[in-house]
Amino acid sequence: MDFSALLSYDGKKYGKADLSMESDYLMIHALEPVRYASAGRVETMKPFCHPTRTLDSYVLLIGIRGSLFIEQEGQLYEVGPGHTLLLKKGIKHRGIKPSKPGLSYYWFHFNLDNHRATYLDKKQMDEQIMRFRQEPYSHILASFIFIPTFFKPPEIERLNILFNQLTDLAQGGGRTHLGASYIMTSLLIELSEQLIASYASPLAKTSLQRDLSHIMEWIRVYANQPLTVKRVSDQFNYNPDYLTRQFKQHIGMSLQKYITLVKMTKAKDILSRTRRTIKEVAADVGIQDEKYFMRLFKKTEGMTPTAFRKAFYRIHLTNLKE
Repeated sequence: MDFSALLSYDGKKYGKADLSMESDYLMIHALEPVRYASAGRVETMKPFCHPTRTLDSYVLLIGIRGSLFIEQEGQLYEVGPGHTLLLKKGIKHRGIKPSKPGLSYYWFHFNLDNHRATYLDKKQMDEQIMRFRQEPYSHILASFIFIPTFFKPPEIERLNILFNQLTDLAQGGGRTHLGASYIMTSLLIELSEQLIASYASPLAKTSLQRDLSHIMEWIRVYANQPLTVKRVSDQFNYNPDYLTRQFKQHIGMSLQKYITLVKMTKAKDILSRTRRTIKEVAADVGIQDEKYFMRLFKKTEGMTPTAFRKAFYRIHLTNLKE
């Protein structure tokens, strides 16, 4: 992430500490859902600089396309595709550089009401992770949600799908706001779980477990290509039958099922936020046979790709033309 062009953008000098990007974390004691306020998607057709604001709610941004440049508490953030940024309640934030045309990102506002919440620095967050490892089944620890100020979740598609469910439900207004609050809380929990998972210590894993983690990440990265058990096994120099057995033992599913799961998750993300044809979506996940893709999707998700898309066709779109 290169902020060199921003160092004197407005005449203000930023030191290296300001560019460290070391995140802090919002810890929420969530005994009930957080309260949904509003949500939508920004699409820009011209250069766009985020306005200077101080809000009375929290805002979570999820980058889709292009880069949004924001300053908050002296930190400079480039929110690119797959990044999340928490804009803090009562804290001024501002755009510091115009984004190029074609910028796109999700946003939603939420409030905590009676929830207990506090900010943690990196050391305090590390201490919380140690508590999780020492007491993995503690119901007290399980009631906390940890939201990083700035993060790149490894499985951003899962957040995108929840966001589209949220915006679709919220269109109903009135009573559906309670449902939107539950979905939004689920989204924050998903973000928190991905953050906690990212803390996994490679030193605590065996060589095989490290390999399985690398294989899973490799499959996510190359989900847009034709993938078979043999190709994955050859890539990492494993016997296909042996690797399949290890996946079942350590991951809880076969290697083929994991490949399918990753591809279908990616497909759901594309279906929920684009108007690409079913044939194009199939190709996007490395499947050239459209009919086979449709059968596989229905078997995995219990509905056709078209039916899935119809469930999310309403999105509150903020089109910034100026």
